Amino acid sequence: MGAEKKGSKHKKVYIDKVLKLLDTYQKVLIVSSNNISSKQIQIIRKALLKKAVVLMGKNSLIRRACKMYAEKNPKVNELIPLIKQNIGLVFTNEDPRTIRDIIVENKINAPAKAGTVAPNDVIVPKGDTGLEPTQTTFLQALDIQTRIAKRQIEILYDVKLVSEGEKVGSSEATLLSKLGIKPFVYGMKLVQVYDNGSVYGPEVLDITDEMLKKNVLEELGSISGISLELGFPTQVSLPYSFMNNFRNILAISLETGYEIKEAESIRELLENPEALKELMEKQNEEEKDEKEEEPEEEPEPESESESDDDMFGGGLFD
Repeated sequence: MGAEKKGSKHKKVYIDKVLKLLDTYQKVLIVSSNNISSKQIQIIRKALLKKAVVLMGKNSLIRRACKMYAEKNPKVNELIPLIKQNIGLVFTNEDPRTIRDIIVENKINAPAKAGTVAPNDVIVPKGDTGLEPTQTTFLQALDIQTRIAKRQIEILYDVKLVSEGEKVGSSEATLLSKLGIKPFVYGMKLVQVYDNGSVYGPEVLDITDEMLKKNVLEELGSISGISLELGFPTQVSLPYSFMNNFRNILAISLETGYEIKEAESIRELLENPEALKELMEKQNEEEKDEKEEEPEEEPEPESESESDDDMFGGGLFD
């Protein structure tokens, strides 16, 4: 009876802890904790000190606490379905990218244990092994070609001992242990991110502001091109429509001799070929200087919607 009361008390303390975390932090990183040792969890906790709190424990208790807190904040209901399998929760108010990077950096090399599913291929490199010649039969049983050199076994070729997804056998685990090879790297892996009611995958954290800006500008350019082609004005196409019309007015003014203030500087250049030549040479020099300063990049094919000539409806006198 006393043990049951003690267990219930521990559960209550744990649930209260979860409730306090939910009340303090807006963001939760759900991480896979497969093959993670308690020592490694402590290292990660230390690395995240003052930035985030790592919570490990029974999923059932965490879900119960979330359901209780959801009565106060229904957004937490989005977090409950994510609490399954072998996971941990990292509570934070910092940028999830920063927390993700710290978690990913803290990985450790681990030995291959018999029965473990290999997360990657295991390659035994060629060369001296430090093993005595008496171990030759053991290596031959694993189809590893060897020879004796300087009273020790030398492996002749690189050998794929275990393929990704296969279970490590006892013989393979013994050999890797003898060779001092720790082929696996284990660490917490980000599975999902909960952000004040929104849930998204880890790939979203790799999207930078520059990528978003580039994509938005590309889409705006496409919309402008379509709008101009259809003759359907939109907010993003209006500047180009004004530019097209202004060019037409300039062309008419220059062709007919009808004077407008905006065409005076262009008319003066056309009437003074030397000044026009100097201006063009100056522009060419400025463009050349800019190209020399910019790093070389692979040229990208220019779509119709992004072409200045297409966007503005051709040259000045077209």
